[in-house]
Amino acid sequence: MPKFANESEEATAFLRNQTGSSQLVCYTYIDADDSSDSFFIVKTTNKVIHVSFAEITYDPRNYQSLLEGLYRVIYE
Repeated sequence: MPKFANESEEATAFLRNQTGSSQLVCYTYIDADDSSDSFFIVKTTNKVIHVSFAEITYDPRNYQSLLEGLYRVIYE
């Protein structure tokens, strides 16, 4: 079954602030029943990056922690 990600204004703003890229756009799919099925899609000027929540080390009670973890997975 296909999964559709929606543009995430908050994640896009966070990553743009961290990277300085005005071209970056972040999309999110969140499965409320199983977070391991949740993921981000990050589109930059020259690539599309898929990151599963399972790949990110974060505090599940803190969305900011999830965004910081996403940044670490991609850029560090």
